[in-house]
Amino acid sequence: MANPDAIREHHYDRDAAARASVADGSPWLDDPTAEHPVLDIRTGSPEKPDRRLASALVLGGLYAGFIGWTYFAWYRVPTREFRWGGDGSPWIWRDDSWFGTQQYSAGADKMGHAWATAALARAGTELLDQWGGFPRLHAAIIGTVASELLFLGVEIKDGFAYRFSYGDFVFNTLGAALAFAQSMWPSFDALVDFKVEYVPSAAFRERFKDGDVDVAEDYSGQTYQLNFHLGAIPPLRRSPVGKYLQFVDVTLGFETRGYKPDPTYTITPEMPDFDKSQTVFAGLSLNMQGLADYFLRGRSKPAQKILHGTFEMFAVPYTTLRGLEHSRFPTGQVPDEQ
Repeated sequence: MANPDAIREHHYDRDAAARASVADGSPWLDDPTAEHPVLDIRTGSPEKPDRRLASALVLGGLYAGFIGWTYFAWYRVPTREFRWGGDGSPWIWRDDSWFGTQQYSAGADKMGHAWATAALARAGTELLDQWGGFPRLHAAIIGTVASELLFLGVEIKDGFAYRFSYGDFVFNTLGAALAFAQSMWPSFDALVDFKVEYVPSAAFRERFKDGDVDVAEDYSGQTYQLNFHLGAIPPLRRSPVGKYLQFVDVTLGFETRGYKPDPTYTITPEMPDFDKSQTVFAGLSLNMQGLADYFLRGRSKPAQKILHGTFEMFAVPYTTLRGLEHSRFPTGQVPDEQ
C-alpha cells in the first residue's frame, strides 16, 4: 500500500506472454509487436493512466441506469408478501421443468438471465481493466461479483413483486461463471461466445406504442446462440483453409415464439392467443468478430475492440444458416406470468 507502483512491477517477459496469448487466438489481445503490448493494458501497468476511480464511478452510473430501467419495465406493480420459487423442476427433460413448454416463457427467461449477467460482467471487467487500469484479476472479480449481486437484488425484488425464482438465480450464476472464465482465460474467450440475436417482435412493437419498455421480455424477438469459433482451434487455424475459418462459427441456438409479449387484446375464441413454440437448432454463422478483426487490424485498435466486444454479446440477425432444427409446442394452457 505504501508503494503501489511496486505491486504492478512485472518479473516476466510481457511480450512472450502476449505472443503466447495471441497464438491462442484471443482477439482481445493486441499484437505484441505494437507500440503498447496488450498486457500493459490488461494488468494496469504504470505506463497507462490510472483511471480506477473514474472507471468505478462510470460502472456505478451504468448500474444506476439499469436499476432505474427495471423500475419502469418491471416494478410499477403493487408489492406483496415475499414468495419463493415455483417456476418448475430443474430437470430439463420434464414437461414441468424450467424449460417446459407449459412454462410462461418456455425457458427463454433463463437464457436471458444468463446472457444479461454475463454481458454486464464482461462489460464491467473490460471497463475496469482496459480503461480504468485495474489489474486483470481484480477487474474480473469486481465486474463478475457486481453483476451477480445486481441480479440477485433483482430476484429479491421479484420476490416481493412476483416471486424469487431459483431457476433465474441459477442461470444468473452460470452467466457470471462464463463471463469470469472468458475474462481470465484468453484461449477460452477466443473459442466460445454466448450471444443474443434480437429483432423486435410485432407484439412488442405494438406494446411499445403504449409506453411498454420491457424489451427484456420480448422473448418472441430473441434468439440465444452459443458460438464456437472454428478459427480459434489451432489445428484448424493452421490448415490450408485456416484463413477462411476465422469467419465461420458452429452455432447452437435456442428461441421461443409466442410466449411473450402477451397480446394487447383480450383473448377470446375469435381472437385466440399467439401460437407458441420452442426451438433448438444447430448450424453455421458468420463470425462478425472475425470480420471486424480482419478489416480493422492495424487500422483502428479502439474501433476493433469496441466492435469485437459488441459482436461478442450480440449476433447480427440473418447471419446464421440453420441445419438441424427441432421445435416443441405446448399442449395445454400456459400461465401469463412467472
